[in-house]
Amino acid sequence: MTKHIKVIVADDLTLVRQGIRALLEEVEGIEVVGEADSADEVLLLTRKLAPDVVLMDQEMPGNSLHATRLIKEAMASVEIIVMTDRLSDGRALQAIEAGATGYVLKDIPITSLASAVRAVCNGRAFFHPEITRKLMEKLGNLTREQRDRLRLEFEGLTPRELDILFELARGSTDREMAAKFVLSEGTVKTHLRHILKKLGARNRTQAVAHVLRKGLID
Repeated sequence: MTKHIKVIVADDLTLVRQGIRALLEEVEGIEVVGEADSADEVLLLTRKLAPDVVLMDQEMPGNSLHATRLIKEAMASVEIIVMTDRLSDGRALQAIEAGATGYVLKDIPITSLASAVRAVCNGRAFFHPEITRKLMEKLGNLTREQRDRLRLEFEGLTPRELDILFELARGSTDREMAAKFVLSEGTVKTHLRHILKKLGARNRTQAVAHVLRKGLID
């Protein structure tokens, strides 16, 4: 029997929480195990119920970003998808840095939300396409000085690891990076493991957040 993905829905609006719960409970393989209406409550419930995924309202009372960070520090295996009424690449970047692996609009179709839940449980990020496009555009528009500064700040990485990190931030797949640098996909994966270790990042999404924040915000 396939193990169900356990989800907590965190939103201060009862109707929103119950609506998401009702829709997700119709999806095979997903089980909503709890609801929270504040950052404090989602922290308590996450520790108690050990879900696979937390759907976190971006504007929830009590600072959802802080709650995201605390959850990831205490339970790194819990994946967090931030839900929002309005897209903001700056807020998305903050959510990624805090440890979220998903960032979606609340009007997302239930089939897409279910896909997001499954994606983050399988080690992949799931962001609204507009957010991905904006962040990649900004990365592509970095000045030469900014790029040079990034290379200096990431001095612990080899030149090849830096190239792969930048390609990862642009959204390239392992296969595309392997073709571009004439490497095997296995070698690309090895480079990525080294990058994560050197940056102290838990996953690829956090590594990308690291380079984006350094280039776009500092």
